[in-house]
Amino acid sequence: MASLPLVLQEIREVAGLPAALEIARRFGGSRVSIPAYPKEGHWLVETVGENAAQKICAYYRITSGSNREIGVKDLSIPLGPTGQRADRNSQIKALLEDGVSADEIARRLGIHRQTVLRQSKRIRDPRQADLFEF
Repeated sequence: MASLPLVLQEIREVAGLPAALEIARRFGGSRVSIPAYPKEGHWLVETVGENAAQKICAYYRITSGSNREIGVKDLSIPLGPTGQRADRNSQIKALLEDGVSADEIARRLGIHRQTVLRQSKRIRDPRQADLFEF
């Protein structure tokens, strides 16, 4: 699979893939501020949990010239692999794993049967890129 954008790679390394993907899903395409230390109720804690939020804050925390620890303002969060196509492919993959036929998946998701078959081939053929493996 194509690698994640740099910011999401950094978050993945310090807090795990689920945290990086959830931040991208909820805030991708916008700018956020990362505090020096997370507080209860902060968007970051609410999004990824306290443990992951602490790790992310520690990673981005810097010490200013006046020895004050500060966070980062205006960190651009990339979209990541969370767009409509990735969501659709995830649904297709789950339904295929549940044994649902290509025709039924196409009806349920409102897509063409050929789309399901193409995705099914990518899942079965390890030479094809997979949106779900990092």
